[in-house]
Amino acid sequence: MEVKTFFAKVDSINETTYDTNTLSVLTKDKERITIRIDQNEKLNLNAVYYFEVKEIEFKEKIQLLVTDYEGIEDKELELSVRQELMSSFYEYAPKDSEEIKEIIEGYLSKITNVVIKDIVLDMYNLKKAEFYLYPAATKFHHAYIGGLSYHTSTMLKLIDGFKSVYNFLNEELLIAGIILHDMCKVRELSNYAGAEYTKEGKMLGHITMSVKMIELTASKYGHVGKEEVLLLEHMVLSHHYYGNYGSPKKPMIPEALILHFIDNIDSKMTVLEESLDTIEPGEFTSPLMVLDRERYYKSNLK
Repeated sequence: MEVKTFFAKVDSINETTYDTNTLSVLTKDKERITIRIDQNEKLNLNAVYYFEVKEIEFKEKIQLLVTDYEGIEDKELELSVRQELMSSFYEYAPKDSEEIKEIIEGYLSKITNVVIKDIVLDMYNLKKAEFYLYPAATKFHHAYIGGLSYHTSTMLKLIDGFKSVYNFLNEELLIAGIILHDMCKVRELSNYAGAEYTKEGKMLGHITMSVKMIELTASKYGHVGKEEVLLLEHMVLSHHYYGNYGSPKKPMIPEALILHFIDNIDSKMTVLEESLDTIEPGEFTSPLMVLDRERYYKSNLK
């Protein structure tokens, strides 16, 4: 019997008393179809999957049964293909994903310190697929598909200006801190689309999970106890600056302080830019939560 394949987003999951449940899915061509899947298979709502289906007769009707499926984060696809596909379902980062990857891996290539390089590359490669899919937050800033990597790439570009003025800063620490600071948001959030916080996300948070992951990765390479490990952990631990935002320690090295400033600048300026894009010159934005509910004026200057 002929097997059909397609990518689709799961809109609803309806449990039944039969050995298969029904899924309502939306294809990239905006076709809404109903398919059946083994009741033991657990899929995420709003997530995109690659489905293989075949026709079966069910209750005297021809229906489609899932014979195999794969999550979009597990499917081997070029970033540009993935971006085109995901853009048909969701709001996507406003920049080409291949360009974002080129920026990030360009900065990664500057790291020569063996300890830092081992830890950062291992964590980056382990979470790479999710890293280019997940949002940076559930709301407020970069809360769209690909937002995490886009946020990271713009933060990396800000290093150059700070380094040209404050040349005592260690560039490799800054690069590593920026790449790692939000890495575990792929574990803090339940999935990349319509994300909610996981149990670990609620009880630990991405900062704690990232520090733990740095320590485990350092152990893997025999780097436990080395100063670079302590510095990386401190940068991640302190990047929110305030305890009520998740940081139990304030920055105590210059690179950690700059990481906090860069993160703060990019998250707020991105929200401001997006808000200004929705109004005409001579108008004020609505109150912006991340900017103390201030309203910003869009000038008539070009």
